[in-house]
Amino acid sequence: MKRTTLLPLLGAWHLRYPTYNAESVLELIRATDPEVLVLAPLPPGAMADPRWQETPEIVLPLSVVPWARRRGVRLEGGVVPSPDPDAEADFRRYTAFYPPTRDLLAALDAQLRPLDELLPQPLTLPRIWAEVVPLLAAYQHEREAAFGDGPGTDWWRERICKLAERIRALPETRVTVLASAEQVPFLREALGDEGLQTPHEAPTNDRVRERALLDVAFRGDAADPGRLITQLRELPGAEARFHEANLLLSHGHLAEALEVLEGAVRGDFSAPYYLPGYLLTRLGQLRDLTGDRAGAMRAYRGVLALGWVPPDAKETAQIGLTVPFEGVAS
Repeated sequence: MKRTTLLPLLGAWHLRYPTYNAESVLELIRATDPEVLVLAPLPPGAMADPRWQETPEIVLPLSVVPWARRRGVRLEGGVVPSPDPDAEADFRRYTAFYPPTRDLLAALDAQLRPLDELLPQPLTLPRIWAEVVPLLAAYQHEREAAFGDGPGTDWWRERICKLAERIRALPETRVTVLASAEQVPFLREALGDEGLQTPHEAPTNDRVRERALLDVAFRGDAADPGRLITQLRELPGAEARFHEANLLLSHGHLAEALEVLEGAVRGDFSAPYYLPGYLLTRLGQLRDLTGDRAGAMRAYRGVLALGWVPPDAKETAQIGLTVPFEGVAS
């Protein structure tokens, strides 16, 4: 019998969820022992272009896809793109001229406002299933009832149902589907109950706790930076060194931050996906701040020589090649 597991994703909010972060999701995937992973947020064929890593669903490039590639787990694309990417925006623009429709749309949008308070909280997987998914489901059902499945909804039901058909047609018997939270309501309905599993508890272990610590450092909003630096120093790897250097720099320890990053680049800093671009960019800035313009230029050129880097890192490196970094204005 086919067994399909559905797991919700919440974009960059995972950085705020210490018990449902990139490692938690990966632990849940491991437990399903998948033969194929369906990445619903990525359209079919997206991973042929390294820019797929710019997806808002950061869990995919941060942990899931690297693990699947190491394990040889097949990756399947998800929802097909909209037949008219501008349709929903056009629909909203047109409704501005029809007060009853405009007011109905505004009332529907208001149903999503509780998410503004809910999502920044340190949500657990049970709360996501119990609070986030039902809220999105209610909104999507009412929107569909009001406007049908067409330009006003970006053909959401149709596109999700087509994905469900593809999932059911997969030859593998152990299928794990990672879907953005807004994809989950209709996808769960379309897949049906038979053979569908929706885990409500995420495991916690040392890997999950380390990821949570790195996520706090990435956000840069630690309540006790000194303690966080001490904790980061207990972790191996270039990602921890990168965050350590950033914290040192933000508190005026320029020379120490540079020493940390100079050590990091002498080792392997190829992962996670964002690190090569960000680390070399920061290294270039630190070298600029310490008067090593030639060394800074080498670091910036290193960023631009990479096959893919986050767009903001690329832009910063390009600026750095032209204008020496002098620090962030206060």
